[in-house]
Amino acid sequence: MTTIVSDNILMVLYFLAWLLTFVWYHWRNHELDAGSAIIGSYVAYAAISIISLNNDLFNWQYKPLHLFPFIYLYLMLMLALSPVIHLHFHPAKEIEDPNTRIIVPFCWFIFACSLLILPDIISNFSDGFVRLFTDVDAGHDAYLEQLDESGDTGSKITNIPSILFNACYDVAVFFTFYFLTRENKKWPLILALLFTTFVGAMIPIMHGQRGGVILAMLTIIAAYFFFKHFLSKGIRRVVRLAGIVAFIAMVLPVAAITVSRFGETNAGISGYISWYIGQENIYFNNFALDAGGIRYGDRTINLVKRAIDPSTPKNFVERRLKYRNLEIDDYYFVTFVGDFCLDFGPILAVIIFLVFNLWVLNQIYPKEDYEDSISLHNLLLVYFVICICMQGGMYLFAYSDLGGNLRIIVFTGLYIYLRLHKSLLEKFPLSLHQ
Repeated sequence: MTTIVSDNILMVLYFLAWLLTFVWYHWRNHELDAGSAIIGSYVAYAAISIISLNNDLFNWQYKPLHLFPFIYLYLMLMLALSPVIHLHFHPAKEIEDPNTRIIVPFCWFIFACSLLILPDIISNFSDGFVRLFTDVDAGHDAYLEQLDESGDTGSKITNIPSILFNACYDVAVFFTFYFLTRENKKWPLILALLFTTFVGAMIPIMHGQRGGVILAMLTIIAAYFFFKHFLSKGIRRVVRLAGIVAFIAMVLPVAAITVSRFGETNAGISGYISWYIGQENIYFNNFALDAGGIRYGDRTINLVKRAIDPSTPKNFVERRLKYRNLEIDDYYFVTFVGDFCLDFGPILAVIIFLVFNLWVLNQIYPKEDYEDSISLHNLLLVYFVICICMQGGMYLFAYSDLGGNLRIIVFTGLYIYLRLHKSLLEKFPLSLHQ
């Protein structure tokens, strides 16, 4: 049996594993939800990996595939999905009112940050957005300009509102849908959050970047399916319509950037798209479990490492230089599972996944009455898991480096506050309500 035949057999088996998982999940759940969206995306990525594996212009980069890495990747992804699957198999009827006055000012704060960075967006509109549709080289030029500036990323603070906005963006998407579930809807705040959500998805376009737009789109899609169970039918229809319009508004510039960067290459646009979307499963199989060393957490827990060791690389340019002897770096996609394997090794990565996801299951399982309601802090916790799984199925661990670690801090701080606030309400209901 030739290598290409055996590789295709293994890749097809991996695809069938996710396809059967999707069928099983939908048979058990009978509803399209966030779990469906995530597993469905894994099915699509595996299918495109088969295409990429058979692309003559790219398959020379791949090494022969083996069975065990696919088993490892599948089990790790399912382990990461376990809190999401559990919650959707035991759905709550409603979301508890947290009875806190902090959330609304916090959301207005995120909106204010989006307004503060708006002048920069407007100033770059003609050179960034409009030029994408008038100059075939615009996306490529913007990407190269951003790449030249990447060496200073993470080493100095240049735009505080932008940093705060990026750190809070995923939480802003969460609260956008949360307020849409409330009976007494705060429409001015909802419209402000919708604007914030759209701004966050469009910012990367001004720099010729597609990754940030795609991650935002994946987050919004996952959030919609996560909250769909709590939304009224009328709101669902409005959200779907608005989502279609927003999707078109995001896809068009992404397509323009893609044409600008790859339209004249030998592989063509379709070849590069299949390589981008399908490479993660193949590169994980080839390198993630044994890349000739590890990065000791320099990517996934960058802020922690920098606090301990000031010599820790501050951005991907420095990190790729430091770990240039590794067989693969973060220029290539290996899924978020692969990112943890490259940082900590395959054994410690399993321990990290087990500890974290068992802790999440412990938080949501014994303390929630699923026939009644679910607390907002536990909903936020599962939403964080959903973001990791949805954003990292094709890409890397999106909560890495300075910006990503700050997002984790925002999630953690908000979770701790909401959890402590609920505990205080349970112990001192009268004093806190008066």
